[in-house]
Amino acid sequence: MTKDNTGPDGGGRPGDTPEQGKRPKSADGASLEFALPELIEGLERLDRAYAEDAAPPSLGELQARMIAVSEGQRRRMLREWLLFWLVSLCLLGFSLLAMTSAPLLYWMIQGLVPVAGIIAAAMRLGRKGRGEWR
Repeated sequence: MTKDNTGPDGGGRPGDTPEQGKRPKSADGASLEFALPELIEGLERLDRAYAEDAAPPSLGELQARMIAVSEGQRRRMLREWLLFWLVSLCLLGFSLLAMTSAPLLYWMIQGLVPVAGIIAAAMRLGRKGRGEWR
């Protein structure tokens, strides 16, 4: 059986009865009586020191923060949208340039990419069936 340290006896042996009226051991009894008011006064000092930080912001300040965040998100979405269209137009332009300058090479690349994708998918499914799936 394991030792029970959770009871009011302070971790005595199982079956032992706790001594009634037993006080905690300390160097002198007055230090315990002095420690409680000192701790309470220290906590009050901490409360006073951080009282300004703990105050919730006003409604106007919260609304201003929400507006600033939504404006930042809107600008970020606009920037991403413009970047997407810039990249897509560049890719479209390069593919049209490749199609007009070297049509045979362009059509060969267009045909080989799907074939390579189908081969890679078939190899992956084959490995999955044999239990070599990663």
